[in-house]
Formats: sequence, C-alpha cells, structure tokens
Amino acid sequence: MFLDLTMPVMDGFQVLEHPRKEDMNCLVMVVSADIQPESQQRVKQLGAIAFMRKPTNADAVHAVLKDHGLTL
Repeated sequence: MFLDLTMPVMDGFQVLEHPRKEDMNCLVMVVSADIQPESQQRVKQLGAIAFMRKPTNADAVHAVLKDHGLTL
C-alpha cells in the first residue's frame, strides 16, 4: 500500500494502526511531504517498510521494492 500521512478523515498514522490490530499482512510505503524525523520514526514503529519523500520517483520505489525482495 502507498500511504500519505495527510488525509481528510484519518491521517496516515491512524491508517497504519489498522493492519497491525487486524493482523493483516500488508506492506506499507509511506509517501509524504511531512519529512520530520519524528514522523519517519513513527511510521516505521507502526510497521511501514519505507518512508519516501514527496515527490518520489520510479527509481526510489523500485529500490524499496528490491530491498524487500518484492522485485528483481
């Protein structure tokens, strides 16, 4: 899942809590302009596999996918 942190109803931090609570097997990459170190640390603690700065690009996404064995 690609997830932003700033959304109208629930923020990305709230969304990240759900897969853990429901024991869902979901890999989450956060893509956000909120690049504060505290935000990056929090999303990792909540289970995100990566935090990418907006705007991102295909090479950055590919690198994360490759690092996690999801692509060649």
